[in-house]
Amino acid sequence: MNLETQVVVIGGGATGTAVLRDLAMRGLQAILFERGNLSEGTTGNFHGLLHSGGRYAVKDQPAAVECIEENRILHRIVPQAIEDTGGFFVVLDDADEEFLLSFLDGCAAVGIPTEVLSGEEALREEPRLSPRVRQAVAVPDGSIDGWDLCTGNVASAKEYGARVFLYTPVTAILREGDRVVGVKAVDQTSGEEYIVHAEYVVSATGPWVGKVANLAHIEVPMVLSKGTMVVLDSRPVKRAINHCRRPSDGDIIVPVGTTIVLGTTSVDIEDPDNFVIEEWEVNKMLDECIQMVPMIEDMCLQRSFASIRPLYEPPAAEGEEKTTGIEVSRAFYTLDHEVLDGVGGFITIAGGKLTTSRLMAEKTVDLVCAKMGIDVPCRTHLEPLPSQ
Repeated sequence: MNLETQVVVIGGGATGTAVLRDLAMRGLQAILFERGNLSEGTTGNFHGLLHSGGRYAVKDQPAAVECIEENRILHRIVPQAIEDTGGFFVVLDDADEEFLLSFLDGCAAVGIPTEVLSGEEALREEPRLSPRVRQAVAVPDGSIDGWDLCTGNVASAKEYGARVFLYTPVTAILREGDRVVGVKAVDQTSGEEYIVHAEYVVSATGPWVGKVANLAHIEVPMVLSKGTMVVLDSRPVKRAINHCRRPSDGDIIVPVGTTIVLGTTSVDIEDPDNFVIEEWEVNKMLDECIQMVPMIEDMCLQRSFASIRPLYEPPAAEGEEKTTGIEVSRAFYTLDHEVLDGVGGFITIAGGKLTTSRLMAEKTVDLVCAKMGIDVPCRTHLEPLPSQ
């Protein structure tokens, strides 16, 4: 089947569906292709935290600013997907207390509200915390459902005329000389092939952006970082619990429904379709989180899972060492391949996180509109998503 549209979006996670919604709300014709179901990639396999930005307040303040601002926006536009748990950053030892000063300064610098509690106060609020807790800092963390976010984005986009094809992977990106002019996709359930001509193609495929770019004979350098998480069988804490230290393995506990999710490791991998969960990763999550909530030692493990962080790092200058996943900024990048690679009609959105997916989409669609000569402002931060 031959189709025509203004923009094709590849990827049905939080960012891709947010791009589709933004395009449709600005009056552009748009079609989204997803190789599986909505949120099957990183969006459906993360720890569930709606970031306050506290995790990045010391080492990555631009990312922290984006998180706290988008946290507030998401509370307004998609409250049905959020449990407003709040969060604690807990101080357990001398090293944590030394870091606490930098943490509080960082939060103040980027506008993250904090409240410092004594150990006794923290234990009254969260009795299952370690009796070693010396202080805790309350921040506006939350828990967010990636599926609800994606389906809300899609429902809104469809109201504005967008189309969505699930289980329909893009198998080729069509080029005419130095310009991308569309895609080929194949429905995995019916076998039907689609040839879609478009003015622009946007790749919002998370850790797969490198593979998708290769279809257009373009290289996008990614740092792929596997994060392993562990789900336990009950919920001993009300809040998201973070270890008050520099980001490391096993320093967060997120309440999700009737369970808690322990996270997470950071292990560099080569292929987002080929990885395994190592036993040491599960043990690391348990050992570290037991330090914050000792009763975890007696809880039952329901399952472990992993997802791949889609981290983008601009190419290093000659002589610079390649950065590992845990050190790469959680910032996002909108890549205009006409500028970077001399190939028009193709844009990649890389990096970022679910909390900032709406903002990532806004900046991407800003670029699409600028290149198409369309002057329509973003409204996704103003209009609530429909409840499903």
